[in-house]
Amino acid sequence: MYRAALPLCLTLIAACTTVEGTGRNQFNVYSVDDEAQLGQEAYTEELKNAKIVPATDARAQRVQKIGKRIELSAKQRCPNMANRMTWTWTVVDDPKTVNAWMVPGGRAAVYTGMIDFAKSDDELAVVMGHEASHAIARHGTERASEGALFNVATNVVGAVTGSGAAQSGAQAIVEVGLNLPHSRDQEIEADEMGLLIAAQAGYDPRTAIDLWKRMQANGGGQPEWLSTHPSESTRIERLQKLMPQATAIYQRAQQNTPAAPTPLNAPPAAAPAPGATSAAPRSQSR
Repeated sequence: MYRAALPLCLTLIAACTTVEGTGRNQFNVYSVDDEAQLGQEAYTEELKNAKIVPATDARAQRVQKIGKRIELSAKQRCPNMANRMTWTWTVVDDPKTVNAWMVPGGRAAVYTGMIDFAKSDDELAVVMGHEASHAIARHGTERASEGALFNVATNVVGAVTGSGAAQSGAQAIVEVGLNLPHSRDQEIEADEMGLLIAAQAGYDPRTAIDLWKRMQANGGGQPEWLSTHPSESTRIERLQKLMPQATAIYQRAQQNTPAAPTPLNAPPAAAPAPGATSAAPRSQSR
């Protein structure tokens, strides 16, 4: 029995990794190469019937410009992971969909509904930084890894008790007690990582507050404890606490002085002197 359990134990140990940018420990059985392949397949499948905005369109050019700056910032802040990603930003012509996503490995889509919803390049950069952070933090394959582990655990409950009801109850407890809160934690982690990435790319992080307030008004609602996403009020509270650090990074970027990557919640750098001029171009409002 113990010999049979040894390979599983070694697998579990090998699957313990660290999120670059936050230092959080995570469980992930996928290699970076494996998840890139899965991401490419998911990207192709998701867009096979989509109406793609041509590269010559102003909306696509806008997303490419922001995306390049987000990519460069991510490679400064999280070089180990960001440099292994295939950065691709595709614009999908769907004005009713206020959304964007990035699959594992770096391929992403931004819907025209999100482009229209964002009031400025700064707000769009916050969204794109958030989605990039999901890929950098490897959230997709982390959830898949944990889901497989939890399925094994709930199947054991059913086998030991001989009760389908007990197995169903265990699955419900895992979903509400473990999976949903962890998904919300991942969303918050992506919010915070993405905010700092956007700030270092030269986009004003303070616009994130109004963005999420409007998202809240646009969304409505399931109670937070039954949702995979945190409520917008929770997001706003967390982002407000991080704002001094993000603003300091943004101000340094505006002076064209790249800041050394700092972990989340590190003390903010000193703000520039009043009246200091900016050598970096400011983002264009729409």
